[in-house]
Amino acid sequence: MSMTTPPGWYPDPGQTPQLPPQERWWDGSSWTGHTRPGTGIAPQPGRGGTRAGRGQLIAGIVGSVVLAAALAVGGVLLLGGGGSDSDEKPKAAPSSHSATPKESTPPDDEESPSPSTSPGDVVPEPRLGVGLTVPEGWEQGSPDSSFVSHKTAYVCPGQNTNCVRGGAQLLPVSSGWEGKKALKDAAELQVAKNAKEAYSKKAYGGITSHKVVKSGAVTVAGQPGYRIRWRVENKLEPDAYVEAVVFRSPHLKDEILTLWSSADIAPKSPPVSDLDKLREGVVRTRLGAGEDDGNHKSV
Repeated sequence: MSMTTPPGWYPDPGQTPQLPPQERWWDGSSWTGHTRPGTGIAPQPGRGGTRAGRGQLIAGIVGSVVLAAALAVGGVLLLGGGGSDSDEKPKAAPSSHSATPKESTPPDDEESPSPSTSPGDVVPEPRLGVGLTVPEGWEQGSPDSSFVSHKTAYVCPGQNTNCVRGGAQLLPVSSGWEGKKALKDAAELQVAKNAKEAYSKKAYGGITSHKVVKSGAVTVAGQPGYRIRWRVENKLEPDAYVEAVVFRSPHLKDEILTLWSSADIAPKSPPVSDLDKLREGVVRTRLGAGEDDGNHKSV
């Protein structure tokens, strides 16, 4: 991916004048046809900015800007000291693949030190009003990130950067998905995006094939959802499981969210059952607050 801005709602670049303000959905590579009345200020795609400047909640916005860590799932990269292959420009932000200087790359299958979270802790995503329960062997990517990764790191097979054996992140989904098939259709799109981001051609040589191994309706944080899991074959090993779960927001009935998760198929990788644990561990939290509202039980 090019180093641009991640999917989200931004001021409509084609609106003149900007009164009343209007926002348009940026899908990470191009503007879509989805618009809505502007409710706040956000940076324009491609203008960079810092991670700290991307966290403001605007009431009613589930499709707000998310950290570049949102793109880091599955065979994802740990934080490095160099550039990023994600949809965002902040320095040292984790992405599907983030460059790391050669001297700092870890040996294959090295466990990262000092996890910032313990199993059972909830890592909230305040902008969405949901959070992820940390499974055994996983940890929060960094104290100010909602990205959760497996603790085992290795050097990516296709480039000199640091990868981890699994990752997960909660994301907003563009609005406009309506009807009975909305969740399924959105899940089909999201799992393809997840696979492309998590196992990029640059780091894994490209995905040569995939097959659906699980799909169907699920319940997430008490809300209806749809899950699709792929088994992907990469040109460069390892292969992997990639999953997307799309579900209704527990706060805003017209908004939908997605959980991206994936895991390598390799020694010291998390079991594929951890993808189920991640989905079952999605909980409702306070919208716009870092603290959980006490509802840790997923359905």
